[in-house]
Amino acid sequence: MAIQKVTNESRMAFPLNTVGILREAVKLPARNGKLMLQLMIFVLSPLYFLVLIHNLVAGPLIHKIEDDYEQSSVDRNDVRSLLGIELLFVGVFSIISFCGITLIIYAASTIYIGKDIKFNDLFSWIRASWKNPLITWLYVYFPSAIYIVLVTVMIKLVSKISSSIWGWVAGILGVVFYLYLFAQWALALIVSIMEEDCGGINAVGKARKIISGREVQGWFLMLILTVISIPICVVFYVTITDDDDELGLFTQFAFGFFSTAILCLAMFFTFVVFTVFCYECEQRHGEIESEAGHSLVSHELGVHN
Repeated sequence: MAIQKVTNESRMAFPLNTVGILREAVKLPARNGKLMLQLMIFVLSPLYFLVLIHNLVAGPLIHKIEDDYEQSSVDRNDVRSLLGIELLFVGVFSIISFCGITLIIYAASTIYIGKDIKFNDLFSWIRASWKNPLITWLYVYFPSAIYIVLVTVMIKLVSKISSSIWGWVAGILGVVFYLYLFAQWALALIVSIMEEDCGGINAVGKARKIISGREVQGWFLMLILTVISIPICVVFYVTITDDDDELGLFTQFAFGFFSTAILCLAMFFTFVVFTVFCYECEQRHGEIESEAGHSLVSHELGVHN
């Protein structure tokens, strides 16, 4: 069956600007509210369960290490145990995030082109198509982590060699370039989800091609989303590391649910925005067609059995 047209003639002549992309991303979930709500609950539930386990297991250990630190008698075994718990937490969190982000992008893409899809269809698709997104995720995840470490080391070195002002300058430049890179990496993940035979370095190359000429817009979108996400991430971090005994158990669980929910919403919005942006970039390169063909959009988003 032919894929429905994504845009009309005016859209083809006048691609969406930054505000238009954000507005389109806000409206998109309402086109299939039931699916997006089910997907939100599906992603939120394991993340919140993970936060609860972290608070119950790591919370007392964090409290003990802080008390021992104040008395200058920190037990190294406690530190090793906490490090192991945190690494396990980050690993499981990354796996859940990968699954959630992949499903978010696929669902948003399907809704955007006007195809009807049900919640169960998402799992049929991911069972058949998880390899390329995973390869691309790893290809993006590790360079991102290495880049952050290198920038952090560079900032400390610059601060020691010269004044702290130059350290701030190096940090700002590092963040600016990271946002530029991450915009391309986000598109690469979307490309790997939408094209069956494109993953890893090929997806990154495809992303660089389609974003050509709109790098500034991609950077600006990432800046806006980062400004929105930073306070949310801070709240989430404080929630999972807070060991305040004065708060009741119910209050701690409520704060945990709230912080996890807004983190999921931020993740949803970020990748819905970049899914819309990806289609806009494809449109500029003339790859959007009204019928099934060989482009990213015209690749039929059918369900794999």
